[in-house]
Amino acid sequence: MAFAATLGALTDELIEAIASTSSQSDPARFNVLKESSLRRLRHHNFLRTNQFEVEEKLNGFEERFRVVNKDGLANALRERLDALAHVSDKLTPEILYLLLQLEDQPVKKSKLSDLELLKELDEDSGPPLKWDDIAKEEGWDQDRDLWENVNFEGGSSEDEYFESTSDISSDDENTSLSSIEAGFQKTSAGFLVNTEGEDRLSQVRETQLWRNSVPQKDAAGKSLKITISEFQAVREVLSMLNGLENTLFDAKGVPSLHYQLKHISWEVYKALLGSFGEAGRQLSVLRAFVRQPQHVPLLQVFREAVESRLRIFDCEISKLQARYVDIRQDVIVSLTRILDDVRPHLQPLESLSVIIQQLQQSKYPRPFNYLELLFDAAGVAQLEGNDVVYEFIATLFFECFQVYLRSIRLWMESGELIDGDKTFFISSSSSQAPMDQVWTNQFTLRKTSDGTLYVPRFLQPTASKILTTGKSVVVLKLLGKYQSIDTSMPEPSLEVNGGFASAYGIFAPFSEVFHHVFEKWMESKHHAASTTLRRTLFESCSLFSILDALHRVYFMSDGSQSNEFAFAIFKNIDLLGPGWSDRFGLTALAREVFSNLSNAHRITVSVSINSIISDDAVVRRSVQEGLPLIRIIYRLSWPIRIILSDESLCQYQEVFTFLLQLRRASYVLHKYRLVSDRVAGTANTSSDQATYYGLRSKLLWFCNTLHSYLATLVLVPLTAQLRVSLQQAADVSDMITSHSMFAKQVIDEMCLGSKLVPIRRGILEMFDLTIRLQDARQLESEREQEEEQELSRLSVMSSPSRHNSRKYITSEEEEDETFLLNQDISSMMQDKEKTFAEVLNEIRADFDRHLKFISSGLRGVARASGNTAATKWDTLAEMLEVGIQERR
Repeated sequence: MAFAATLGALTDELIEAIASTSSQSDPARFNVLKESSLRRLRHHNFLRTNQFEVEEKLNGFEERFRVVNKDGLANALRERLDALAHVSDKLTPEILYLLLQLEDQPVKKSKLSDLELLKELDEDSGPPLKWDDIAKEEGWDQDRDLWENVNFEGGSSEDEYFESTSDISSDDENTSLSSIEAGFQKTSAGFLVNTEGEDRLSQVRETQLWRNSVPQKDAAGKSLKITISEFQAVREVLSMLNGLENTLFDAKGVPSLHYQLKHISWEVYKALLGSFGEAGRQLSVLRAFVRQPQHVPLLQVFREAVESRLRIFDCEISKLQARYVDIRQDVIVSLTRILDDVRPHLQPLESLSVIIQQLQQSKYPRPFNYLELLFDAAGVAQLEGNDVVYEFIATLFFECFQVYLRSIRLWMESGELIDGDKTFFISSSSSQAPMDQVWTNQFTLRKTSDGTLYVPRFLQPTASKILTTGKSVVVLKLLGKYQSIDTSMPEPSLEVNGGFASAYGIFAPFSEVFHHVFEKWMESKHHAASTTLRRTLFESCSLFSILDALHRVYFMSDGSQSNEFAFAIFKNIDLLGPGWSDRFGLTALAREVFSNLSNAHRITVSVSINSIISDDAVVRRSVQEGLPLIRIIYRLSWPIRIILSDESLCQYQEVFTFLLQLRRASYVLHKYRLVSDRVAGTANTSSDQATYYGLRSKLLWFCNTLHSYLATLVLVPLTAQLRVSLQQAADVSDMITSHSMFAKQVIDEMCLGSKLVPIRRGILEMFDLTIRLQDARQLESEREQEEEQELSRLSVMSSPSRHNSRKYITSEEEEDETFLLNQDISSMMQDKEKTFAEVLNEIRADFDRHLKFISSGLRGVARASGNTAATKWDTLAEMLEVGIQERR
């Protein structure tokens, strides 16, 4: 109840103050306003004021006071904020926020003197102290001589006059003023003006009469020119060049046609004024540019540089004016002489004026556009052999480039970007990227809407290197290996203050001069960061050991381990069991097989669930159906993921799948071995068996040839080349490029690229022929067993040794004779409807057809392609043509 009463009373006061109404003057309106106000106050859903935002805004006012040179207000504000911190409560942010909402241009309207009104008057301060009281107390109130002026000079009539006037004025003064205050008061004598020299004033007025003269007319009514002296023309020309108002030229440097020199023809006079007028027009462009306020630091430094050049030029003009004012020797008054004297100073400024006009005519100029124009203008001046303009423009370029260099230096040294800097060509993502994607996604080169780099043209060759250096620093900070650059070591200077011809030779192009200076400066930043990061990746992150582990897993460089893993998968496929797609079992198997690798626990095996084939028999019959679904993953630390991109790891997986398919074909061919005729009990002399052995040997030859090609000509040489290129890489970008090129070369030389899809399909068809051949042989063996069993049953005299006369047994059956006892073997075989001879003939025809297609296709692609893998394709085609020649 107490709170409600307090709130109601405060609401009444608020309504009376704002609405100027009360319960007595207008009860109805007052009650309506009170009810609505109370309802809003009681049921408001606003959050509390952000005290940090209020504090930041008050600190911002302090900073703005100091920027506009109001340090007194800034100190007073800081003093009161510090005092407020000791007496604040929970409502203090609300009150300060209300005051901030009511502020009205405090930087412009605040006065330090207004603070005096806040001071409380001391009622017991006593009467004010006066000089009369002091004089009475000291006893010198009656001493009148104390106030008389002392004459320190010899007497004169003029001095007597001023002394008398001073005595008279002193009688009228308030004796309460001290002698010090009286000394600063101006008397009536101070207002007297000496009027001597009126003749000189008249002479000055006569010399300026020509400015207001009215042109006379001749008998024909044509206006005559006003004749002026050459000295007057020189004065007007020098004033115009200084940017001052004059009579002969307007603000844009256009000469007036109403005047003419006495001793010069009109054409010569017009030509002279035209030359000066063009110079004035160019200077007016510069003076108009320096009057324009600039808000971008890059343009502010350019404006300041132009203003300093104009100031130097004005000093030179002042020296020329002093020649005619403070005459110390004979001087010839001549406009031609003036033109010759100012031309060396005007020529660089005219070139600068052209650059500013080009900048102003640009439709959408970028802040660094003037740097590009200065760079191009310096090169053109050098080609023209104009050393003065060349040195002027080049020096100006390097001076302005220092500001743009601040962003580059901060990025390359600290890996940081200036907040809100839209002129820099490197941008950061708005969201924080994962650590393994910091290199690729966090920082990028800024581009325009049409896809071009937002980089000055003269920096485009080095933009990528600058980006790489900063990203190296960022990664080093994340790794905790960053060390700031030693500031005691001086960095190469980027200031070229004249002497271009002597320092770089007269024939050295300006672009080469700049790139030489900038590359030298940039290398001092780039080398330290890149070297430290490379050493960290090699030593702390064990990059080479990780690559060796990847090659053993994906490239199957260790044949025994790879066979142990692959053969276990093949056995499960042949058993038609679900074990080949069990990711948990496969992961455990892979970790057991590759247990000697570092971080073997990082290996996982997965099978694409969405693509698993329901019929396991289809997986058994073809290497193209089930094996591509098996994916082996070696989880890498995020620093290594910077070098090994996702695209490269996908290419590693493609290599693993292809090698697994090759091993499947070889496994099938080696799985069944021939029982000797002596054990079988019969000689193997049929033509079908001879055909079978010939096809089996050819398929073995094809698989061995392909395996030899991949191992000796592709994987081993490229792996060795990768190690060398990584060691020789200058920075991480070169390492990423080297590894990406390595992965792409492996894919191309293994015939797995997009251009060789038909050839790859033909190779996989050859692998499927091995499975089809062994299925046909298995069916034929079963038929022979059935026939022999039938004959043994019908023949009473059959030998017991012929009951089990199988010609082929498997390596599994040698160890476990219960192999597939519970399986229907015929259900998973191919070509059950055909005879053994028909199947062999079809396989032989398909083998010859695929071999010719693969060989001729590789030859054709190698000849037509300019790829570096073309020589390897040609070599593989030559190796495969051996089988075609033997067939012939």
